[in-house]
Amino acid sequence: MELLRIVAMIFVLVVHACGASFGAPAKMRIVEAPLSVIVELFTESIVIVCVNLFVLLSGGYGIKAKKNSLLKLLFQVFFFTIVGFNIYKIVITSGIQYSAHLSDLPVSALLFNILLVDFWDYWFVKSYLLLFILSPMLNAFVEHVAREQFKTLLINFFIFQTAYGWLFEGVDHIAKGYSTISFIGLYLLARYVKIYRPRIAHFNKYHDLLIYLFCTLMTTGFAVVMLKVGNKDWAQAAFYYCSPLVVIASLYLVLFFSKIKIRSRFINTIAVSAFAVYLFHCQSQLFHYYKMFISQWYNNSNIIVFLSYTILFIIAVFIASVLLDKVRIICWNALSKHIVNKVS
Repeated sequence: MELLRIVAMIFVLVVHACGASFGAPAKMRIVEAPLSVIVELFTESIVIVCVNLFVLLSGGYGIKAKKNSLLKLLFQVFFFTIVGFNIYKIVITSGIQYSAHLSDLPVSALLFNILLVDFWDYWFVKSYLLLFILSPMLNAFVEHVAREQFKTLLINFFIFQTAYGWLFEGVDHIAKGYSTISFIGLYLLARYVKIYRPRIAHFNKYHDLLIYLFCTLMTTGFAVVMLKVGNKDWAQAAFYYCSPLVVIASLYLVLFFSKIKIRSRFINTIAVSAFAVYLFHCQSQLFHYYKMFISQWYNNSNIIVFLSYTILFIIAVFIASVLLDKVRIICWNALSKHIVNKVS
């Protein structure tokens, strides 16, 4: 399953690359370039499961809400916030701006970054942090609830989420899947599948992969049809994290990887630092550069050059993030005892 952490983070990098290059599905012009748009939509359909994968993995293992784990997570967030901010400052002050929209920031802006004041400042961290806080209650519920009650709760939850969070968008607290509420549903779904192994989890791994690919194709097809009929909002909704097709695809990709037996110290070493890839490239200021480079390559280069540059860039960002996280781990190991003791 550690391999899936790496795959999920590569998917995150690709999702953000899609957003920077192709743009949102609602902005795609399917009449002018139908084949190109279909390929772009299919690419996004493959990787849009990325966020759900991380939450489902947490549910599969079960969150252990210990003080040390919380402090370790917060330290990792603060580390990459500070590192990213300082890299941005160095680049800006050196005169390498690449864009008129980027300008120098006062050091006081770092405080806002650390506190995650803006909605899009590590939105995943904030949603996951509340899930972490609630996990002892959720775990107690899972431990004591009867199986049928658990099953009924999940069915009702996903009916509600599909209806009011996706179909009608009649509530704000689902937030298209960008919310702790949505994360709770995914977490409980993963716990249920892990503990009870229902019939939906009994397929062999190739059937799991086929279901994932089928949902991916259905997502693509749905978006294409919506663009064809001029309903851009529904084309965009196909890629909400709370979309039923995205949820099902996410679950079956997790099931597929759960049935692959790979033991590798190298994979484990990389997987430990997988979350750092998100924290590094999504740091508030650096994220502008990530999107800007990819957008420029997409708009100013042919498809071969664009793909070559983007793939190499994604690999470079991934490697740099993992290496930086190894520094963070060294710092944490040196400071953790003092930090934990002071908090105690």
